[in-house]
Amino acid sequence: MRALAVSLALLAASHASALDWSKPWAEPQDAVAARDQSDEYAWRLFIALNWPADPIARTADRAGRLGAERPVVWETWQSAGDVYLEDGADPGPWQAGRPNQALPAERRFETFSLKDFPNARHIVGGVMVPLVDPLASSRRLTEIRLNRAAFQFIRSRELYNVDGQLRAVAGARTVSFPYGAQEVKAKWRPISPAERSRYHTLLVTLADGTQRLYGLTALHIASKDLPTWFWATFEHVDNPSLPDGEGWQLPSRDAFACRGETSDCNRAPREVGLAGTVWQYYRLRGTMTRFVDAAGVPQRLANSELEAGFQTTASCITCHSRASIGIRAGALLRLPIFDLVSGESDSDIRGRRGFTGAPQAEWFAAGAEQATPRFQPLDFVWSLAKARPKKASSLTAAPVSRNIFNDPVPRSIALLSNSDGARSLR
Repeated sequence: MRALAVSLALLAASHASALDWSKPWAEPQDAVAARDQSDEYAWRLFIALNWPADPIARTADRAGRLGAERPVVWETWQSAGDVYLEDGADPGPWQAGRPNQALPAERRFETFSLKDFPNARHIVGGVMVPLVDPLASSRRLTEIRLNRAAFQFIRSRELYNVDGQLRAVAGARTVSFPYGAQEVKAKWRPISPAERSRYHTLLVTLADGTQRLYGLTALHIASKDLPTWFWATFEHVDNPSLPDGEGWQLPSRDAFACRGETSDCNRAPREVGLAGTVWQYYRLRGTMTRFVDAAGVPQRLANSELEAGFQTTASCITCHSRASIGIRAGALLRLPIFDLVSGESDSDIRGRRGFTGAPQAEWFAAGAEQATPRFQPLDFVWSLAKARPKKASSLTAAPVSRNIFNDPVPRSIALLSNSDGARSLR
């Protein structure tokens, strides 16, 4: 630990304008650094959020060692499944002393609900059998976590249900999260024990009581350091070679790790404490702070695990600018994630296109029969679309595809081939 502190202090001293690396467990919040030193800022966030956590305080354990096989800071944050409840109920206060990583797997991860899909089937050994555990049948597990600032803002304004969201935007009032609010989205895949030394890992208990080992493959970080948030996405270095992946279709951009080289050098930064830990196997794919570059060209950024199927048209900042809510004839409306032409369906994962560039006023424009805007922005926070109406509400929530969270899952159940030849729900 002492050697790491000395190394980081030397790193900071060698760059007059560098971020403070002397306390790597401390989460930075620096709008200027986020804007002007985006890639270094992303790595500062990455290390702080992946620091071993004190599960009771739900903050970084300063005495912990980076890379220790323990839950990390963001894993102690509130899970989206514990915020947006099925009946739109109050999730209750943020509680120190309650280790949130112990959340039941069926609430922690985004999976198909057997209640919603009672006739789900998949093929095992050439035979169609009932689906008894969506977790066990998923090739990947996805989760969303919110930090305390984001959670408390949502709860204080009753944004955890659609009734509260509609009240919040009534009269054109805006939803604006406080600076310091953060949200992460993570992707996990089953790994073998032999791969354990290369991944941040998790043991998941399945419906039959057995446990399965998972490795973290991707991590999106959204941090309210700028009015349009700060965006960074990381992937495991092995992702391009996974047999069930689609490779990296956009080059990585990391000016911090690649100093003196091209920005797609595909390595982790030196002298920041990653060496000898599982985190040395993760790569920054890029950061976003603007919709377009200096020449006015729309910015793009893709994560092959989280934007599978539309990497070449992916833009975190533009996509999230479309997080919104509207209502017509008592039905809840949301702007779609994907840019579809007439006759296309968002269930076709092969031809999906994302939105890029600056937001367009017509996205939120009023319909001819409406006196107020059809859609009200929700400050770039797509997880708010997971909210349900209150139990006694008269509102009708339109079916929301899981595609809204950038997962390649159609509205109907999709059977996809695994690397072992079996077919299962993704």
